[in-house]
Amino acid sequence: MNKIKLTVNSTNKPESLPQLPGDSSGSPVSTNTKANGEKNELAARADKSGQVPTPGRVVADFFLKLAKQKTPGRDDLDRLRSLIVSTPDAWELATIPVMSSVRRTIIAKMGDGVTGALVLAELDIQAKQLDYDASPPLERMLIDHILTARLRLIHVESCYNNALSGGSIGIEAGRFWQDFLESAQSQFLRASEMLAKIRRLARNTPALQINIAREGGKQVNVQG
Repeated sequence: MNKIKLTVNSTNKPESLPQLPGDSSGSPVSTNTKANGEKNELAARADKSGQVPTPGRVVADFFLKLAKQKTPGRDDLDRLRSLIVSTPDAWELATIPVMSSVRRTIIAKMGDGVTGALVLAELDIQAKQLDYDASPPLERMLIDHILTARLRLIHVESCYNNALSGGSIGIEAGRFWQDFLESAQSQFLRASEMLAKIRRLARNTPALQINIAREGGKQVNVQG
């Protein structure tokens, strides 16, 4: 009986840092000090043109500074956490890299390269089809989970197919791959069903009704 050795790789530090707040060219977005009334607690020292980086850019620069350190201090880490939470422009630093890192780890096991690019493109297409950008926070979290579960299912399907096509496998190995595949399928289906339930609930929930009394005693009902 052939034995299949399984290894679990711990998630290493991402090879590349997330894209920082700024325009499409990667240049930091600046704001005029006068427009801010000369009051910007996060703003760095103004340059010669009188421009200062936006709060989001300042947080991103601080993030990069800590990311380069092997053992950042606890006070600095707590400050980074506080700055990200209080700076909406920097929220992507916390909400995007984690799931992206998980997906890239899975793709790396599948071979990366052109195959990885195609798989990531498929996930991007599915995110658009599920209307990720326009969805509320709870739905976006579920969509993220669905996309990751979908990627994991593809990986397990590939491993299962390779195990079967590699020749005769033992009963124990066959049962392992079958259970692994069923688990990946269940995760994907549960996440998909939950998103469908939440969207159906939101659609069927009665809209907020506001009663406005107009002159003459006539009442107008406005639904939002």
